[in-house]
Amino acid sequence: MIPCAYLCKVSDFPGAAGVEILTSQQMRNVDRRASSRFGLPEIVLMENAGLSLFRVLQDIEPDLETRSILLLCGPGNNGGDTFVLARHLQNHGIHFAALLFGRRDEVRGSAAVNRRALERVGVVPPEIKTGAEWKASWKALASSDLIVDGILGTGLSRPVTGLLARVFEDVNASRAEVVAVDIPSGLSGNSHELPGPCVRADHTVTFARPKVPHVFPPAESMCGVLHVTDIGIPAAAVAAERADLDLMDAAELAALLPKRRTDSHKGDYGHALMIVGSRGKGGAARLASLGALRAGCGLVTAAIPAGLQAGFVSRAMEVMTEGLQETSEGTLALSGLPRLLQLLEGKQAVALGPGLTTHPETKRLVREVVARVRVPLVLDADGVNAFAGSDELLSGRKRPLVLTPHPGEMGRLVGETGREVQSRRLSVAREFARRHACHLILKGYRTLVATPSGKVHVNPTGNPGMATGGSGDVLTGLLAGLLVQGIETTAASKLAVYLHGLAGDLAAQDVGEAPLIARDILQHFPAALMRLRPPRIHERNEAKSDRRTG
Repeated sequence: MIPCAYLCKVSDFPGAAGVEILTSQQMRNVDRRASSRFGLPEIVLMENAGLSLFRVLQDIEPDLETRSILLLCGPGNNGGDTFVLARHLQNHGIHFAALLFGRRDEVRGSAAVNRRALERVGVVPPEIKTGAEWKASWKALASSDLIVDGILGTGLSRPVTGLLARVFEDVNASRAEVVAVDIPSGLSGNSHELPGPCVRADHTVTFARPKVPHVFPPAESMCGVLHVTDIGIPAAAVAAERADLDLMDAAELAALLPKRRTDSHKGDYGHALMIVGSRGKGGAARLASLGALRAGCGLVTAAIPAGLQAGFVSRAMEVMTEGLQETSEGTLALSGLPRLLQLLEGKQAVALGPGLTTHPETKRLVREVVARVRVPLVLDADGVNAFAGSDELLSGRKRPLVLTPHPGEMGRLVGETGREVQSRRLSVAREFARRHACHLILKGYRTLVATPSGKVHVNPTGNPGMATGGSGDVLTGLLAGLLVQGIETTAASKLAVYLHGLAGDLAAQDVGEAPLIARDILQHFPAALMRLRPPRIHERNEAKSDRRTG
């Protein structure tokens, strides 16, 4: 299945440079701005939200009129959206039952207006205030095969208890398909955590932009398939919020890919230096080096321990190699530093780390090289591990620096456990990137790209099959191969992560998730690139057309 957030398309949000991911407070600010600055009153937005709900139900349920539908309405704005939905169902002759969790006089504002409008067409939802009243409604629950959850909204501040906890339990135990309005009841719009009992939805219909719990686990698992609908809020009303979290999308990224001139040659696309490998880990060196070539760079030189050179050449013929002095354990020796510094000349980017090991002498070599590099530098794996406990030595102020750790490597770098890093991935990535003026790619489900400004971009591509040895080495090479072509660091980081995940998704379609290996990601990268941007022949045809019309 395609990850739910992948359904959000930048093309649906004109003017957005990515799809903003908002908190509940940010969304309230956007709603108020839409009203005060753009003249869109809440009642109009609520009508649009209810109508969009109706249209999504029609899309996901082609036989909607044959379904047994139960609407669960709360006293807030989510309930108001559901009242609007009920009116449209009524207008189309679609039978349903509706329940109101609370008293009628608790419904306020625009939601109250829509409750009264619903009552005037003959629908008066019974009030459910006690366990006994809920129990009396079980027949409606048991007979339903489609439930719309509009009980609570995004502003939840404490765990649900009592009656509603029982309601959520019964809804989850039912065999009905569940569609949540904006957010499954019981989740908080500000957090990806599960604060307590909550509804498990098969579909969630949210408005304007995705929210934090829609995108990140474990809350994401309660949302099902996410549908982000347009309710008329201007893009400028969202942009004014200056959100520092967004979701990458193909429409934005395709424009970042470099185009090749017809009369170009290999020297036009850069020369990358890969400092990689050790005895027993030549595969990591080859995957990273071939990844750089697949990304489109013109030339790659792999600086590797001399003992790897013969075998390397036979398995990666397109890569130039430089065999360097090695330690008795077959790792890069510190004595190779002078030659490495010579190799830096004429290179447009450096990748350092895959397969190096943490041998003390190799670790010293890594630190010396990092201190001297003045072109874009990618640090991965043991390149990151070399700075464990000494992250103050890392800075992107003298040249672009990109770190690509997984949670365990990130934990070692900052003195935390991998589990602690996972529990607060956003803040860890954002704070590190700001403090070190670097780009941090924190790998894993929903890989994050944090920038020196503190903005974080979330990747929607990828699958569990990519949790395999060598996958990260391929990413390192892809990133180096994009940087070497002169692509700006944020753009290159986002492209590498997105395309790496997309290649993994295409590979999983062919071989399945469990059998997927890193080589499959590398082999499917060309297809991922073509998926993001069609072949060059289309560009030629467009250029010819432009010349004719010009």
